[in-house]
Amino acid sequence: MTTRKMLYGLSALVAVVGVAFVLVVGKAILDAPEESPRVSAYADGRYEEVEPFRYCPVQEPLCDYEGTTATMPVREGHPLQLSLPGAISENPWGFASVYGDPDSGDVVESDEYFAPGTRNTLTVPPVNEDGLVLIGVEVRLPSGVIDVDTDQEEIVSHAIWSIATTTAL
Repeated sequence: MTTRKMLYGLSALVAVVGVAFVLVVGKAILDAPEESPRVSAYADGRYEEVEPFRYCPVQEPLCDYEGTTATMPVREGHPLQLSLPGAISENPWGFASVYGDPDSGDVVESDEYFAPGTRNTLTVPPVNEDGLVLIGVEVRLPSGVIDVDTDQEEIVSHAIWSIATTTAL
């Protein structure tokens, strides 16, 4: 085999490997999971980017996704402040706040729903008007599901950002 044929063969091999590498990297980039949106939370001097507790595609709202619940300190005069990215606030979304009485153990959940683009921030008082203490909050993106056995439609949350609160001293 001549040197020229070896160079042609080696060049062809390098070209094939290069094209294969570009195709593999391109496919990996296209197939990379989208980064899930984060809720910005601020309370009592602490800031945190809250990752989802649950984040499923709208078409598969009951997927197996287990995230974590963030924890933020709150106290009288220092409310929990939330800022939502457009990926949440430009869709219909819900908000749940849970307040409780540490002495009696009573717990009350309050739910609110917002139309797309109407609100992207919330300030949550650490103590509600009934004197109950904030235990936690959730930001939720709803999705409709139809039970095939009963043909009943149900609303479930395909994405949830969960924040537990602690009383700061």
